[in-house]
Amino acid sequence: MQARGFAPIAIARGGEEERIPLRGLRKRIADNMSRAVATAAHFTYVEEVDTTELVRVRKRAAERAAERGIKLTYLPFILKAVTLGLVKWPQLNAALDETTQEIVRKKYYHVGIAAQGPQGLVVTVVRDAERRSIFDLAAELERLGKAVQDGTATRPDLTGSTFTISSLGKLGGVMATPIVNFPEVAI
Repeated sequence: MQARGFAPIAIARGGEEERIPLRGLRKRIADNMSRAVATAAHFTYVEEVDTTELVRVRKRAAERAAERGIKLTYLPFILKAVTLGLVKWPQLNAALDETTQEIVRKKYYHVGIAAQGPQGLVVTVVRDAERRSIFDLAAELERLGKAVQDGTATRPDLTGSTFTISSLGKLGGVMATPIVNFPEVAI
């Protein structure tokens, strides 16, 4: 038995095992996350928000988006709000340059969105998020999600984020502590 891209399942004492080489993108992600856990001060803050008005706005806008062939979820609204926050608090749209020992505040907003794909969790990148409309953000999120699922995501689709949004999304849950996407300073 062999899945595409994976080593055959070997029979081991006590049961079956499947050995999956940790290489390429998965290896780079694992190395980056391990580095982030070791170097970043992780902090979790939870706030409840009344989204009643957002629910109304999204419902109205979803009809117009559907006319354009766009599926409008809540994520584009969250992405827009986060981006406005990054403009207001630029210390969160920064990276650590270990070579020069400097914090580099980015004046562009390439927001990463953690997405589950067939090969595991990846961070897709919505470039210039501050310049995009809600409908454009929705279309780009849909494009990136499809690229991850199809395995057609390009290097620019997966690199260069200045801040990352992480969500349990369909998994649900009340709270999580995400790992900072190094060299970013926050998630």
